[in-house]
Amino acid sequence: MPDMDGIEAARLMSGSDPTVPIILFTVLDLDGLETRAHNAGICAVVSKAQGWNLLKSIETAITQSSREVRCARRYPSVATAQAQGAIGVRSARVRDLSIAGAYLAMPNPFSKGASIRIKISMRSTQREFFQADATVAHSTYGLGMGVMFRAVSPPFLIVLQQWLSQAQEEIAQHS
Repeated sequence: MPDMDGIEAARLMSGSDPTVPIILFTVLDLDGLETRAHNAGICAVVSKAQGWNLLKSIETAITQSSREVRCARRYPSVATAQAQGAIGVRSARVRDLSIAGAYLAMPNPFSKGASIRIKISMRSTQREFFQADATVAHSTYGLGMGVMFRAVSPPFLIVLQQWLSQAQEEIAQHS
């Protein structure tokens, strides 16, 4: 690409929908590239040398990525949330948070598949908040619901990324 490389392009694309897996297909040496790619939102780096088995490499990368999005980068949270759906607004505590979604503890969650709008505020800074459209991925009455963010505008994505960076730093300090 004349104006940017694949990692910069991925950084821009992952900001519009962080749940879509991005795979970097390259002829470059993979040493050191995978870390830079992962930090830019790329879920997998596939060498063109693996072209003979390209479809299997892509399938493995997507499967592994979706597992990582759901599990590996979730951070404990002390935030509060308001979830607005077709049947009203409900309050919740955010148990964990990731770039792709959150788990909201609440006694009467929305049903699986429901489209909702979430507004999350950190207790320390109530004036700074995150807002996104989301889909309920799973719901357990009396416990809460897991949600996947669908549409996150760039200003809110920046807030979310800052919160997750702070959480990651706190975890690193305590380990």
